[in-house]
Amino acid sequence: MSGRITLGAIDAGSNAIRVVVAEMLSDGARVPGGPGVALTRIEAERVPVRLGRGAFTRGELDARTIDEAVAAFVHFRELFDRHGVEIYRAVATSAVRVAQNREVLLHRLYHEAGIELEIIEGEEEARLVRKAVVHAAGAGQPPRGILDLGGGSLEVNLRTGQSWRGYSLPIGTVRLLETFGLSGALGDAEAGMVRRYCATVIQNVLPPRTGDLVTASACGGNADALARILVTPEPAAASPGFELAALERALPDLLGLDVEARMARYGVRRDRAEVIAVAALVFATVGRQLGIQRLEAPGVGIREAVLLELAEAAAEERARAEGAVDKALLTAARTFANRVEHDTSHGERVRVLARSLFQQLRDVHQLPAELGVILELGALLHDVGEVVHTRGHHKHSEYMIRWGRIPGLEGVQREMVALLARCHRKSTSDVRKVIAEAALPKDRRGQLRRLIALLRLADGLDSGHRQRVESLVASRVGNGVVLDLTTRDGPGRDDAQLTRKADLFQEEFGVTLSITVGKAL
Repeated sequence: MSGRITLGAIDAGSNAIRVVVAEMLSDGARVPGGPGVALTRIEAERVPVRLGRGAFTRGELDARTIDEAVAAFVHFRELFDRHGVEIYRAVATSAVRVAQNREVLLHRLYHEAGIELEIIEGEEEARLVRKAVVHAAGAGQPPRGILDLGGGSLEVNLRTGQSWRGYSLPIGTVRLLETFGLSGALGDAEAGMVRRYCATVIQNVLPPRTGDLVTASACGGNADALARILVTPEPAAASPGFELAALERALPDLLGLDVEARMARYGVRRDRAEVIAVAALVFATVGRQLGIQRLEAPGVGIREAVLLELAEAAAEERARAEGAVDKALLTAARTFANRVEHDTSHGERVRVLARSLFQQLRDVHQLPAELGVILELGALLHDVGEVVHTRGHHKHSEYMIRWGRIPGLEGVQREMVALLARCHRKSTSDVRKVIAEAALPKDRRGQLRRLIALLRLADGLDSGHRQRVESLVASRVGNGVVLDLTTRDGPGRDDAQLTRKADLFQEEFGVTLSITVGKAL
């Protein structure tokens, strides 16, 4: 089955409001954003409504700005209706976030334009931009650093290995202009003031430097404009961007020109000409602080990430309608884990082992086949609570699964997955107590107890979270179960640890468990 869904995304930033409409074709042909998802942009606009005007100095959106924003959103609603947008998400960032009268804007947008505006935190901004940049990189290596400079804040994402950490810094272009009363050409004293302020914020917020980033990605309208202005003549530059050395050479001209002269020299709009010099100072200062030599400009940002997530959610809904419920639920769980920055490498290994146990020991556990995905979800997310704290993380996991945004996981299914995570550790007596108090029908509690037994066994097989066990063969031998395990390194001194969580399995199914360990061929 194929079909088209039209999606809309609005990014209400501090310097401008952007909207994009795209069509999702769900036919399984290609998968850039999720299972069977392909996005085609239909229309995009940028409206120069400066929500940051006065917000960072007076703490309020002025009446004129609110009127302009409402007019823009009324236009966006007409755009959505014309293209038949079925799903949308509209987000607002730092300017609306700090405005004390933001409810006035939200109320008018909802009642006059029929659009619900969601205010997101700086950490969510950083996550969305990171998603857009990593997605744009495709199969290539993602950057070690991402700088997203907006009107109200600078979002910085830093990568160590496969782990990302996001930071939000109050050094947006409009915020700096208004805070320091800057306009037109900037003198040496004004430029020095901005540099010192930015450097101080960076040193206070970002972790100590452990090495130069060398190359990072820069997002936002100013980054794209600077990439066009400072275009690299050498054909070696594979993607748009600019060298920090070239930026610093261009700074005297950028700072010395007034707004009209910047418009004429660089061919930019007035609202861009007003902020681009300060943006250049921010990028130059951050570049020096982080040891960046070149900034790539992938040309993506919050609205692309919003579209991508809408498409992913829509694709999951389509998959459920087509009967691919299990796959959609697992995708949603992975998306949830990624959203909260949880490393799922251990969870994925436990999921694979749990699935093998479930499939090969059907005559032992006698559970309905449809509960297999419940076991896999519990395995995948059982440690997600570690993002809150390692101590008591099983309880944090239960809470996050029960109340987190995991599309498609509802009702009894969600409760069972949450309790699987809760019971993956602690004593069997604690597990029995939790199950007895569960808000589940009696038959479901019995099923849950058997699923927990399988999960705990699978969790123990990944002792030390080392992904040592590559595969298993499970066999019923008399009154016992034998697991023939294949590992990377063959038998080891800590093999006994592999069955450290087999107590409930043996108790629940009335079997003895033994293992053999062999090296992968």
